[in-house]
Amino acid sequence: MPMKIYPKIVFITFIFLFFLNPSLTYAKKEVGKAAIVIDYETNEVLISVNADTPNYPASLTKIMTLYIVFDYLKKNKLNWDTKMKVSSVAAGRSPSKLFLKQGSTISVRDAVMALIIKSANDVATVVSEHISGSEPEFAKLMTKYARKLGMKKTTFKNASGLPNRGQLTTVRDMSILSYSLIKNFPTEYDLFKTEKFVWKDKTYRTHNKLMKRYEGADGIKTGYISDAGFQLAFSAVRNNRRLIGIVFGGDSGTQRNNTVELLMNKGFSKININVASITKKEINLEGNYQIVVGTFKYKKNAEKHINLIKRKYPKTTSSKEGYVYLIKSGEKRLYESRFRYFSKKDANTACKRLKKYKRDCFIRG
Repeated sequence: MPMKIYPKIVFITFIFLFFLNPSLTYAKKEVGKAAIVIDYETNEVLISVNADTPNYPASLTKIMTLYIVFDYLKKNKLNWDTKMKVSSVAAGRSPSKLFLKQGSTISVRDAVMALIIKSANDVATVVSEHISGSEPEFAKLMTKYARKLGMKKTTFKNASGLPNRGQLTTVRDMSILSYSLIKNFPTEYDLFKTEKFVWKDKTYRTHNKLMKRYEGADGIKTGYISDAGFQLAFSAVRNNRRLIGIVFGGDSGTQRNNTVELLMNKGFSKININVASITKKEINLEGNYQIVVGTFKYKKNAEKHINLIKRKYPKTTSSKEGYVYLIKSGEKRLYESRFRYFSKKDANTACKRLKKYKRDCFIRG
């Protein structure tokens, strides 16, 4: 897919919000912040920041897994009702997952929806083993597909996006993959609009919260691993013009979504499609503050501490999301217990309350 670089690609607002945000001080050194927005109709790159910087693809990997499934369906190498067996390897994959049991089966139809909605790692392994016999062999097939599509800097090592140092891509390559998915499988791509999926009487809902609030949104995929940050491949259509946006390295899901929203609006403005003016308050950038309530040598201790703080101080943390943040320094690993989605004022108030009870607390902006 040839692309022409659109002039004036970097704008101050994005640099401030995403690249120079103080909360990124402890971002992972292995990968960088990156973003791209392309015009689907013309293939022009409207916005590009670090578009060729290597990044871990995280669960955006599953876009390629799905691309291959759709291609196999098209070539009649699979059908929607094909039953795929769950191996011990697949059953043992870490979450996000459906918790499939070894020896059970799942249909291609259910597997596709589980990958799109739940981003199930166990399902990704099931698919890879069914098609190629093993996940490493399927990863080679994925890389082969990537080269055919023009993804020059992408190498896959697994079908899910679980951490692997050798699994790398760029936002440019992911935009090529997203473009190709929409172009080559338009009917199947409609499935990415789906907001929920039912499996074994349990309902799973999409991780792509921006889909609900962004006009014209119809996909594509979220991603996250600690070494890569929060990622999103996104597409929306306005006035019959489609843009595709990719962001890597967000510090939180909210920041990532807000950044994508800002970039997509900037992109639509560049092709003379009017969008509502956006203020800092409207896209909730004030909700990007986090509080750190402890630092631990072991992840399980950081998780326990989050639960302790939730239980003892519910008024301070009840409406916030607790999570563990990995900090690396050479070979050393530390785990921070954090709560996020505070305004600056609320973060200050929360820390004052916790310190009153002799609890550690400091703010990351």
